[in-house]
Amino acid sequence: MENKNALIVGIRDEESICYAIANEIKRAGYSIYATYQDETSYASVSRVAEAMGIKKLFAYDARKDGDLAALISAVKQEGVMLDILVHGISYSTAEGAKLDLPLVDVTWEEFTDAIRVGAFSLVELSGGLLEVLKDDASILAVTLHWSKVAVPGFNVVGATKAALESIIRGLAQSLGNAKNIRVNGISPGFVSTHSLSKIGNRLELLEQAKDKSPLKTNVRKENVASLAVSIIENQSLTGMIYPIDAGVNIMGI
Repeated sequence: MENKNALIVGIRDEESICYAIANEIKRAGYSIYATYQDETSYASVSRVAEAMGIKKLFAYDARKDGDLAALISAVKQEGVMLDILVHGISYSTAEGAKLDLPLVDVTWEEFTDAIRVGAFSLVELSGGLLEVLKDDASILAVTLHWSKVAVPGFNVVGATKAALESIIRGLAQSLGNAKNIRVNGISPGFVSTHSLSKIGNRLELLEQAKDKSPLKTNVRKENVASLAVSIIENQSLTGMIYPIDAGVNIMGI
């Protein structure tokens, strides 16, 4: 049987959406490779890697040219061909991210940092790894509803997610033409993660989302992961953003 391989960029700990997606991809029969941002996140990611049976971890901080080059080189040296690339990193979890600022106070340097981590890194990874991405490979990026709304203190993150969604469409066109590679996005609603805790009281936000949902429930990470794998493996889907929020955003205020 042909080996099936996935590279997951964005696992932080057991709470992260990328962890749930990686687990579901592994259950679907893929070998998992993953990244960690730096030494501050290595302990939690390596714990996850050991428990899940991840084949290898690579260091990757999207703001560092050296990390990008080293990651691409290391993946190529492993001799694996990738069926799946999952991009789940966000500026909101980057070390030293400048959050909780009015958008007018964000500097150009901070904005370029945010865009590189949250959006352009998908371009850099897709291009750098193109020769080890199989024909018919699938790329999935994790975005957020914040790309379409104003979130106090997180507007720079929203801007990066809006850019990411446009990049998904552009890559779907160019990589589809080049290698029949599919590129899609998944947009979960409020889920209990490290990112959500940076907005405010996590339990209060989840309770508000639950009350607004027509299903009167919160999004479950297992359902996000299940949808992610369905999108990844469906060969007729590309260039689309798929929301999963228990119906919260169909409701009026």
